[in-house]
Amino acid sequence: MDILLNIGILTFIGIFGTFILRKFKIPDVLSYIIAGALLGASVLKFIPLEFMKWEETITVIALGYIAFVIGETFKWKNIVEIGKNGVIVTVLQAVITTVVVFFGFFALTSSKIIRIDYPVAVSLILAVTATATAPAATFMVLRQYGAKGPLTNYLLLAVTLDDAIGIIFFDVSIVLAKAIIQGGKIYFSQALLVALKEISLSIVFGFILGILLTFLLRFLKKKDESLILPLSFVLIGIGMSRQFSLSPLLLNMVLGATFVNFSHREREVFPAVTNWLPPLFLIFFILAGSTLDFSLLLKTGTITIAYVLLRTVGKVFGCRYGAKVAKAPMDVQKYLGWAMLSQAGVAIGFAVFVKNLFPQLAYINTIVLAAVGVFETIGPIGARFAIFKAKEATVPEK
Repeated sequence: MDILLNIGILTFIGIFGTFILRKFKIPDVLSYIIAGALLGASVLKFIPLEFMKWEETITVIALGYIAFVIGETFKWKNIVEIGKNGVIVTVLQAVITTVVVFFGFFALTSSKIIRIDYPVAVSLILAVTATATAPAATFMVLRQYGAKGPLTNYLLLAVTLDDAIGIIFFDVSIVLAKAIIQGGKIYFSQALLVALKEISLSIVFGFILGILLTFLLRFLKKKDESLILPLSFVLIGIGMSRQFSLSPLLLNMVLGATFVNFSHREREVFPAVTNWLPPLFLIFFILAGSTLDFSLLLKTGTITIAYVLLRTVGKVFGCRYGAKVAKAPMDVQKYLGWAMLSQAGVAIGFAVFVKNLFPQLAYINTIVLAAVGVFETIGPIGARFAIFKAKEATVPEK
């Protein structure tokens, strides 16, 4: 079947399936994954293998644009307004979540409760994946109930910066995982040096591209030109990262962050880019769902349950401890973690990236996709619980 015909049919099925599943209050991202799972190799086998060859390319492009949009949240003015306490809470909860999930899995694998190959590498990858939070579902809940107050302010910063921290952690973990899987003597300092080199070069290239984009955009006044140029720069960033073995996520996040802080046209560019992306994300999530292996799902059920429980514990206690250190209000300490359980796009991107890089760890994709289904269901419930407990909802619950 022609590849363009496949793309057309997939996008049609994806949007029509979303329309139906939305009636059952299923989030859009989860609807795309379900559609992909039904169309994939485990069920209907509709998506041909030739089309799956494009998965790696589509994945890295989608992640590049996700990272660029995340960069918008690094507007210095917004960070200063919320203050260092919000940053402290966000960083500490991310670190604690990573530590809880890593040592939790390490304990389960060491005691043979869970048996997997490369337990340290898998524990590390799942731990950093656990940091990522999906802001979209949380924003929807806050908007629905008109949430206002200290908890809401801390939550808005946390869910936006969280993915950025996760990207940095993920880049370090990939370098360490490579060293572990390739075997031989593993020197942590050497692996960390490689990771720091990759991170620093990604930041430098991203900053240079951001400054160049800001400068060139001053000469382009038409709306379509102000959309095309940023889109081309993201693709250039992706290409450079592949050419020089850098992080497409971090490079494009820094590109977005640099642009939002130095350009006076950010309010025009980011909404235009965001409006252009839904078809790409739809295809990305459908392809991610199509790789869901139901036979593996049964085998990895214990790991998925452990991941869900450990990540929940990490987020709840990480936010509580971080808020306590930052001397945040008591409601923030008690309820912030429950509002940060949603997980979707960035985590799925991490999982697909790992599947393409380490075929022997492809089952991680199945684990994360299954966990996303859980978190996209309970995440909005947790956010609603938090804002009502903190008495910050201005719109009554129906």
